[in-house]
Amino acid sequence: MNLKKCTKLSSKKRGVNQILGTMFMLALVVPIGTVIVTKGLNEVGEISNRLASGVTYQNEGGREDIVFEHIRLNPTGNQVTITVRNVGTIDTTINKITMVKIDTQELLINDKTLAIGAQPRIGTDIPSTANLQFSGRWDDPNYVNSEYKISILTSKGNFFETVARPFNT
Repeated sequence: MNLKKCTKLSSKKRGVNQILGTMFMLALVVPIGTVIVTKGLNEVGEISNRLASGVTYQNEGGREDIVFEHIRLNPTGNQVTITVRNVGTIDTTINKITMVKIDTQELLINDKTLAIGAQPRIGTDIPSTANLQFSGRWDDPNYVNSEYKISILTSKGNFFETVARPFNT
């Protein structure tokens, strides 16, 4: 037999034992993996909480409903009284009201500072003053024969509108 060939094939390189290598890898991977999993679970929890809050907010907005009962335009002045009724099932807060003359697109009322509460099944009056440019009166010929779009925006983001004419003509 040729012993020299056998000794040449064996290597003098030294390596790390497989068991020690595996333990070393675990010592690095487990703490890093734990941090990543913990952070991921926290983020998933926060996202599901936000989604649950949004669904509740949207559901409340869906139960909000406003009906225009009466629009009173004072003929001898520029006062407007809008009577609305909350026919929804939750309390509503009216945040903004606008009134536009349809034929000229003139913005007559743009009140963004409202905070009028409307309880379910109760009528609410919204008094306002229109910006009438000509005579400052609703019985002026420039305003009598026109139609007006009245819009209301609530705190939940719902939008309600109607069209009115002065003096039921």
